[in-house]
Amino acid sequence: MNKRARGFTLVEVLVSMVVLSVGLLGASAMLLESLRGHTQALRRAAATGLVRDLADRIRANARGGAFYDTRRSPIAAANCDSVTPCDSSQLAAADLAHFATAARALMPRGEVLASSEFEPAIGPAASDRVIITLRWRAASDPADVSEEISLQLLAAPVAG
Repeated sequence: MNKRARGFTLVEVLVSMVVLSVGLLGASAMLLESLRGHTQALRRAAATGLVRDLADRIRANARGGAFYDTRRSPIAAANCDSVTPCDSSQLAAADLAHFATAARALMPRGEVLASSEFEPAIGPAASDRVIITLRWRAASDPADVSEEISLQLLAAPVAG
């Protein structure tokens, strides 16, 4: 056999296959981790949008601020539309029901805790404070509630 006509040996081919396999395994692990991170970022963005939606609903129903407190006994949610108008407490109950339903639909396995806490203003120059919180279990760590979005809303007190 001519030395120039020699090919690769089987050992060289096997070593190159092992090196290539290790590289592809690392690339696939990196791809899976980036997909997990992307999914988590999408959930956080959607949860932020949901919390901001409730904040907008609270601002629109300024007289019903105290009724948005989930620590209170819940008021039955009414079907509020242009035909059957609701008072501020019924509108707050409908908004909270929408918030809880949308949060359960948004998160995996429906394991969420949606809450809103109202603190009334103390004094004429102070603002009412509402803290909206959405907690859920992360798909990567199902052992505990590890993800949370919280928004503090300061609303001017309504006279009258």
